[in-house]
Amino acid sequence: MKKTRVALVDDHEIVLVGLEKLLEEGGYEVVAKARNFQEALRVIPRSFADIVLLDFYIPGGNGLSLLRELKKQMPQAVFLMLTVEEDEEIILRAIQEGARGYVMKHSPPERLLESLKACTRGEVLLGEEVYIKIFEHLRRERVLTPEILSSSALSVREQEIVELMVSGKSNKEIAAILGISENTVKNHVTSILKKLGVQDRMELVLLWIQKKR
Repeated sequence: MKKTRVALVDDHEIVLVGLEKLLEEGGYEVVAKARNFQEALRVIPRSFADIVLLDFYIPGGNGLSLLRELKKQMPQAVFLMLTVEEDEEIILRAIQEGARGYVMKHSPPERLLESLKACTRGEVLLGEEVYIKIFEHLRRERVLTPEILSSSALSVREQEIVELMVSGKSNKEIAAILGISENTVKNHVTSILKKLGVQDRMELVLLWIQKKR
């Protein structure tokens, strides 16, 4: 079975060594490592990585600029931020730039592995603290309005699925909890997105969190 190829960008050697060991033990193949902005632009695109883990703080630039540049060269790759940066504006910008996940470095290793698995399934899996920080920012900026949800006419089952998504559950986990097939969950998610008029799971989750607050 072909392993998922992962590239790493971090300026701390001990972090790179630890990540490589964790990922390889988790069944991933680390195909490239970069320690600064220019090195990342040079080696990451030609690694043909499926997933790129980026820190926000890197010599020669920042993770958001690097994410933007790498996405131009690697449109099929999935990008995940792994950083100590907790500023909600930066978290939101990373997601807007196309990051599929955002994991804090102080999170348990299992959280990173869960996020990687979610990314490979086309899902978004963020920690609760990250959801809360994003929500607080959007609430202050009055970007989201609960009226969008109040007229959405979601079924009881669809509401159950959204609640589970917000709690960080994957499609597979939702299917097991509700006793339905994973394909059925995917069909429900498609219906939910259409009813709410949102583009993806992330926007859906943010809207639902605001409603519940």
